[in-house]
Amino acid sequence: MRIVVLILLLLASTSLALVQTPVQPETESAYVCPMHPDFTLDIEGKCSRCGMALVRAAPYDVRDYRLDFATVPAVVKPGQKATFRLNVFHPGTGEQVRRFETVHERQYHLFAIGQDMEYFEHLHPEQRRDGSWSIDVTLPKAGYYKILSDFMPGGGSPQFIARPLVTAGYLGDLAGGSARLIPDTTPAKTVDDVTATVAYDPARFVAGLYGHLNFTLTDARTGRPVTDLQTYLGEFGHMLIMSEDMLHYVHSHPLNLLATADDDGAGAHLMLPAGADLEKLRGGPEVSFDGLMPQPGLYRAWAQFRRNDKIYTFAFTFEVEAP
Repeated sequence: MRIVVLILLLLASTSLALVQTPVQPETESAYVCPMHPDFTLDIEGKCSRCGMALVRAAPYDVRDYRLDFATVPAVVKPGQKATFRLNVFHPGTGEQVRRFETVHERQYHLFAIGQDMEYFEHLHPEQRRDGSWSIDVTLPKAGYYKILSDFMPGGGSPQFIARPLVTAGYLGDLAGGSARLIPDTTPAKTVDDVTATVAYDPARFVAGLYGHLNFTLTDARTGRPVTDLQTYLGEFGHMLIMSEDMLHYVHSHPLNLLATADDDGAGAHLMLPAGADLEKLRGGPEVSFDGLMPQPGLYRAWAQFRRNDKIYTFAFTFEVEAP
């Protein structure tokens, strides 16, 4: 009888050990740039690349947070309004995340991109009382879309998470409907009354190395430099870069520190001076972005600027070479 009792006790203790919550790895905190997660400091400060204020986070915990994505109605019809609902959960504890860092005046950035890469939307969901996020979206045509969530959970690391969406009425296949990008043959694009001309630095981008996209904006009607550029979400521009296969993407913002004289930085100035009233501040005609494209291939960049309270979106396609 005693042997049976001992066996039962051993089994019970083994079962308890199996259901115990696993010990989570300790995470080291630091001050990190939300846009350049590889830039960290042990003290408060600003990013030397873009000038953003650093936030306290866990930059070395690179786990993806769990993102639940649903639509109402469940089947999205092109040309009809649908509600996107998003819910974020901690990868270790499984608890819902309710606190998010404000990055460029918003806590949640959302991108909707068509498979052919002709449709692009930069959106900002609103947080609901239950901690989830939602926004109404009308997709223009039947097809496959990629929905990208960009956010920084409080105390966590920057997240960039993709979810697929296929609308009703889509009869194609994923391979046949994929983008077939062609590099631009001209550096200038015009949208309404603004022309954006891009110069790549270096002239040929190499995978795994930082490159710069330097824009010069002119008035399409007069040809004069645009000097009345307004800030958009706290910056003089926003950019998303995506690979042709829609697997690699970079969310970039303008470099705040610009060298206007010597290459060694003499004469450099800040596009966004500390303490400036961003609504009254005006900029242009030059705006520079940086990006690190991880793999060779074709990429499309969507650059967004604000002028006269209107958002202008320019699409540029370029090639990234192998190292």
